Formats: sequence, structure tokens, C-alpha cells
Amino acid sequence: MKNLLVASFLFPLFAVVVFAEDFYVGETKLSIPPPAGYVRVTPEMDAVHRLIMQMSDPMNDLIAYYISESDAPSARQGIIPLLEKTFCVKVSKQLKGMTVGAPDFSEFKNIIKHQNQQIMEAVKSQIPELFDNISKGISKEFETDVAFKLSQIIPLEPHYESDNALAYSMYIKYGVAAGGRKGDIVTAVTSTFVNTAGKVLFLYCDTPKNELEWTRSACKLWAEAVMASNPQPPARSTDGGGFNWNKVLRNGIIGAIIGALIGALIFGGRALLKKQKKAG
Repeated sequence: MKNLLVASFLFPLFAVVVFAEDFYVGETKLSIPPPAGYVRVTPEMDAVHRLIMQMSDPMNDLIAYYISESDAPSARQGIIPLLEKTFCVKVSKQLKGMTVGAPDFSEFKNIIKHQNQQIMEAVKSQIPELFDNISKGISKEFETDVAFKLSQIIPLEPHYESDNALAYSMYIKYGVAAGGRKGDIVTAVTSTFVNTAGKVLFLYCDTPKNELEWTRSACKLWAEAVMASNPQPPARSTDGGGFNWNKVLRNGIIGAIIGALIGALIFGGRALLKKQKKAG
């Protein structure tokens, strides 16, 4: 019985190690497990992969994008599934070559808690140009006509914090025009900032607006798995610290807004089509 209890305790940790994939962030190798029930998008998922590549984020590097296991077979056949719930992990280009110690990450968490809304307002002026470039890229790649606009962001207070992580959620309202249809789509997004092995990662989960609590619990479990798969951050930062945390937070907010665009485009476009059919 004792051996059985030990085995049952170790299995979740063993599963994290087995299924985690290795990625290099700067010169540091990190093990990042996929969220439970999700798989990483690869080039063999042709249409989905091409769509993600068009949603480039000039402030951050995309490390991995994840879709549900149930959507993977369709994606491998070149079909773009509904993609109601997705995850992705990014790193700020500004930080990927740096090592962040625990005290500096604590300072970053304070910036998020006290200046998030103020910085979010400043970010809005950058979005139209970014959305315009993304819209043109998708329209060209898929020979269609797509356009986005950012209508509203409603940030919520942080709901999860540990020594090496902080998470908050937001509602994002997008204006979407696709295939001659126009409308507003609201998504729920949870952003979790984690410091693992001295690398600050941005973990995102987005869903339709009524699934906010799911994004929070799912992103928390994923963040904990990522941190458990890697060493603790060091006591001190490289190069003496001195990070521009306001800029890093701006990059993190932009990463969330762009990361959730896929759900707004796919789920939103189909919802608008359904409404038009009912109206007709």
C-alpha cells in the first residue's frame, strides 16, 4: 500500500517531466509542459500554423502555441478548427537574454499590481498599427479580407500570486470584420507572468467571455507545471538588474491582446455568420 501511495504521488510529477518539451530562451534551456489536454501547434498543422505565424508580435517571441487535443486531428488535415480555448507562451525580446533574480521579479510584480491599468491605457495607441499589419498579413496569406480593431479592455485585479508568479485576467472586446461580416467579440484572457530559472515567461489562456474562471484555473495549473519543471530563479539578476519593468509590462499586455486574436477571428467569425443566418 505504501508503494502504491508513493507511486500515485510521484506520477503527476513524472508526467510533467515526460511530456515537457525543451526550448531555449536566450542560452537557457527550459522544459515547458503543454497545458493538460493540449498539444503544441506544429508546421504539419498547416493552416493553423500559417495563421499563427501571421499574428506576429514585434515586442515578444512566441515560444509555443497550444490547441486542444480534440482539435489536433482536424488541424493536421489542414482544417482550422473552432479554437474556442487556446494557450500560448511568449518571452519579451528585451528580456530573453537576461537572467532575472527573485528580488527584481518581486519589483515587477509590484509594477503589475499598481500600474497595470495605467500602462494598459498607454498601450492602446500602439494597437491600430499592429492590427493593421496583422490584418494585411492574414488577408494575403489566406486570400480573404480580414480586419481587426481593439474596442475595449477591462483589466481585473490580480487573482493569483506566488514568489515566482503573478496572474490577472481581462476582458478584451475586438471589432472583427471577416468575409463581409462585422461585429464585436468579447474574449476572456488570463495572463500569468512566471520567473522560472531566471527567465520571465508570459503565459496566456483565452476563451469566450463566459469562461473566465476556467482560464484562471487552467492557467494556474499550467504555470505551476512550468515552474515545477525548471530550477528556481537565482538570488540575483545578471548585469546588476536595472530592468525597465514598465516596458516589459507593456510587452506583456501587447502579447495578450495579439495572442487572443485567433479566438476572436475564428470563434467570432463563425458566431457572426450564425447570427446572420438566423436573421435571414
